[in-house]
Amino acid sequence: MPASPKTKVKAGSPKGKKGAKVAPTATALPLLRQSSAAEISEAEWPTGEGSSCADDDPLARAQSPELLAGDLSSLHLASDRGRFSSIINVLRFGAEKEREDAAGVLLKAAFADTNQQLIAEAGGILPLVDLCRSGTEGQKHNAAAALSILSRSDDNAVAIANLGGVAPLIELVGGGNAGQKELAAGTLVNMAFDDGVALAIAQSGGLAPLLTLTQNGTAGQKVRAAAALRNLAYTESIAITMTQIGVAPLVELVCSGSMAAKEQAAGALGNLALVSSNRSPIQQAGGFAALQALAERGNQRQQGVAFTALQILAHADEVPCVVVKG
Repeated sequence: MPASPKTKVKAGSPKGKKGAKVAPTATALPLLRQSSAAEISEAEWPTGEGSSCADDDPLARAQSPELLAGDLSSLHLASDRGRFSSIINVLRFGAEKEREDAAGVLLKAAFADTNQQLIAEAGGILPLVDLCRSGTEGQKHNAAAALSILSRSDDNAVAIANLGGVAPLIELVGGGNAGQKELAAGTLVNMAFDDGVALAIAQSGGLAPLLTLTQNGTAGQKVRAAAALRNLAYTESIAITMTQIGVAPLVELVCSGSMAAKEQAAGALGNLALVSSNRSPIQQAGGFAALQALAERGNQRQQGVAFTALQILAHADEVPCVVVKG
């Protein structure tokens, strides 16, 4: 494909917010220009969209020590450096509630970037994947949340896929409870940053449930599903398949989604349009009109993404390629 503003987004988590609902954050995505460090640091996913209440949200619990104190007490362990092996043993062999709590402890620890590698090196990813596949509802929730933070590391995102994490996460996106769907979709956002993993997600049937989530999900689920599709559409073969399934949900999201969802859906349409054969279906689905309206009336970030997508639809292919990771 010609040089173009292909863009991907990475999900993370805002820091310094305690006792409130927390949703993953994303770095700014420059399209026709480079964004400043201040713009990147200020760009966040919407807080509290589609998430459970603060007391039940593992992402909120992870940043609220007083809420997690009971979990730590039940394990008689702390997530200090060098002690993850003990917690991971509980994750593997503990009683049901202990395993759920152990996943919550790893989630709490994973918010520190340095701990993400330590948890992976200690073997923490595989038992979290196993809990996503066959755990209790609470175990699945905490495990998916932990993986959503661990996957901020590129190496961990690939490791999750290599250890069998693609299928159970797709299963949660399609059939989990509300929180599990949102957390699993957020993990796929990060995993799809890797081209090989993106192919694995698509080949494992991840496109259809993500597109369904952009239609029927909560506000937070829609944002994360659209962001995952935006990353997946970066790969030409996936973009072709995605368009064959249907782009109408993304067009609708550009028209009527939340502020963040509109931006991510517009980015997905832009990446899809990089394949010339996809442009006609996008236009027939009303994509050109939807993007034009967003370019005229959206905020600065939405306008930038929508304007670039319109350029691609108009066959203006010679645009610099810029990809910025979070």
